[in-house]
Amino acid sequence: MTPSKLKASPERTWTWDQWQAGRAERRRLGNLVAPKNIRRTKSERDEYLRETYGGERGPRFNKPFDPSADEA
Repeated sequence: MTPSKLKASPERTWTWDQWQAGRAERRRLGNLVAPKNIRRTKSERDEYLRETYGGERGPRFNKPFDPSADEA
């Protein structure tokens, strides 16, 4: 394996709050050029999705990530 020519910068780390703030800003800028809600209203997998997510078509976006919720 050939060594990478890219330089890594381990001293540049982000906290979770910094990442979330950056993501919020990217989403805000994206909403300036595209519609905010781009989810389909219906798809061929609706039955499976609604069964999996308790009547919804997918997980709520504003809910914090909780991997243990998938185990329940």
